Amino acid sequence: MSYLNEIQTFIEGNSTLSATFSLLLLVVVAMVAHLLCKFLLVKVVRKVFFSAHKKEVPLDKDVRLSEKLSNFVPVITVYFLLQFMTGLPEHLEIAIKTICGILFFVYLSLFFTEVLEIVNNSYSRKSRRKNHSIKGYIQVGKILVHILSAIMILAIMSNKSPVIIISSLGAVAAVLMLVFQHTLLSLVANIQVSSNDVLQLGDWIEMPDNGISGEVIDIALHTITIRNWDNTLSRIPTKNFLTETYTNWQAMFSSGARRIMRSFVLDQTSIRFLDQNMVQHMTQLRGVSEQLSVLMDGRDSSVVGDRWFAENGITNLTVFRHYLTAWLTQRDDIKKDMYIVVRAMKPSPEGLPVEVYCFTSSVLWADYENSQSAIFEYIYAILGQFSLRIYQHPAGHDFWRLSQPRADEIATRDSAE
Repeated sequence: MSYLNEIQTFIEGNSTLSATFSLLLLVVVAMVAHLLCKFLLVKVVRKVFFSAHKKEVPLDKDVRLSEKLSNFVPVITVYFLLQFMTGLPEHLEIAIKTICGILFFVYLSLFFTEVLEIVNNSYSRKSRRKNHSIKGYIQVGKILVHILSAIMILAIMSNKSPVIIISSLGAVAAVLMLVFQHTLLSLVANIQVSSNDVLQLGDWIEMPDNGISGEVIDIALHTITIRNWDNTLSRIPTKNFLTETYTNWQAMFSSGARRIMRSFVLDQTSIRFLDQNMVQHMTQLRGVSEQLSVLMDGRDSSVVGDRWFAENGITNLTVFRHYLTAWLTQRDDIKKDMYIVVRAMKPSPEGLPVEVYCFTSSVLWADYENSQSAIFEYIYAILGQFSLRIYQHPAGHDFWRLSQPRADEIATRDSAE
């Protein structure tokens, strides 16, 4: 005992050695407290925060939270243990308290950041609206946590009230607005995009100006990530979705139908009133007779011949439009409960456009293109049965055919010889 008393007396008499011993004691206590809490807090966190989970299911959330919480204990332990160490120099005691305060708010910032990240992951897994993202709000929360932590750290380092630090920020508000202008614009854009549900995870969007067409896979604060149709990734600033034009195809996918709206152009000189020869030729097609019967219902028997068609304005295009509408209605790949329209558009020097407007029963791109191609292939092939012609610019074959002598010229020349 006398030997230990001599050592204690020697240490107390030497201020430098006493301060060193106190620092070593603080470091050892902090390490022990950290190790104990790191293993013990896992069970506490699992029991308090994640008691609903099955014990046999491995969790990473409890480990992540316990590691962040275990960082607080050494700091708090050292800070309160420091109150009972009277032999330390005043400047060293102030330095240790400042370091403890800084570390406390640093760890507090990391803890809340981890909590926000866990909330984001849990919402993404369990939310009923799996295509809705709160990642932008989470990132805003992280920014606010870091800003508040920075203010508290500045207050500790300058030994001033946080209120004074916050009030002094008003003088540099303009500078902060300039520095964080992109963040503020992205924040406003993210709030509008998320709150109005104009864009969600899994939506297929198209931005022709940027050459982008693909699925939204991530909605963050500053950027929105899109996986294009060729599996390339594009990142677009969030604010661009408020200033640029884009098309969201998700409403089409949700409706279960995909629209066909395409025109073919007729030679206007091939459109004329019906006559008996046309009627006889058309009625060879199945379904035309029914449409003619509807158009000729209530025919005045006093008007004979082809004059009745002219007086009632029934042309070969009229019959074809009705026939094509009925033919589209009978197709299995066309939605019957949505619009089916075949209409003549405004004529132009290129001819008379006739538009087909309907909806396919499949939204898949391959099925949609097959249905659309089959419809227009049939239209081009069947037009001749209604004495109609497709308009197209003269091609090389047309000029070659015109350059060849006609059959009657050849016959006249042969007879002359």
